[in-house]
Amino acid sequence: MAAAVAAAAALFVLASPVVERFQGIARSRDGAVAYVETHEVRISGGTVTSAETRYDRPDGRTIARLTSAYAPGSFAPDYEFKDLRSGAREAVRRAPDGVRLQDGDRTRVLPMPEDVPLVAGQGLDLYARAHLDELERGEVLEVSLALPGRLDAFGFRLRGDRLESGRVRVRFEPTSFFLRLLAPSLEGEYDPATRRLVRYVGVSNVAAEDGSPQQVEIAYSYAEPDPN
Repeated sequence: MAAAVAAAAALFVLASPVVERFQGIARSRDGAVAYVETHEVRISGGTVTSAETRYDRPDGRTIARLTSAYAPGSFAPDYEFKDLRSGAREAVRRAPDGVRLQDGDRTRVLPMPEDVPLVAGQGLDLYARAHLDELERGEVLEVSLALPGRLDAFGFRLRGDRLESGRVRVRFEPTSFFLRLLAPSLEGEYDPATRRLVRYVGVSNVAAEDGSPQQVEIAYSYAEPDPN
């Protein structure tokens, strides 16, 4: 009886909406803090439903915001990213005939890929977390990543291996030669017990102060989830 009550309580906890809060400190190649990410992720029934991310300079000034909303079972959320310095805006929205990508005033609707899953924005991280066991076993997974700044989607391969630290390292490799020139290496390190991203190295979605792409290393720290 006690076991049944405990199991029911555990299911109730999993089903109850919670908010996960965490922070990422992004450092540029010279080791200086480039910006700080503050994340709030809403989870219901064990599934991410929405997320908000604020990007702040070291002096506390907010420079960008990202909002995402997930449909059940999708790793391609509706999302909008705004750079508050330049006014640049990128967005992804589901459309009846596919997915609509927006970069400023430019838009394009892409059909949903038939052979690989479509991911977008932070959905790439959620996809890796959902398939961490397969990646740790050495399976190579393929996705199509929607990039509104390019008004297109590009193939990526995910490869994983276990590090001496016990973390699982996942490499995100563009299949496009052009993208490999722009972003030759993207990788994340995950805690296999929690499936949380604890370290990221690669190109940032936040431009440098001069507007150019920047390479960063981000270390993440997590608070205990709060009831919603």
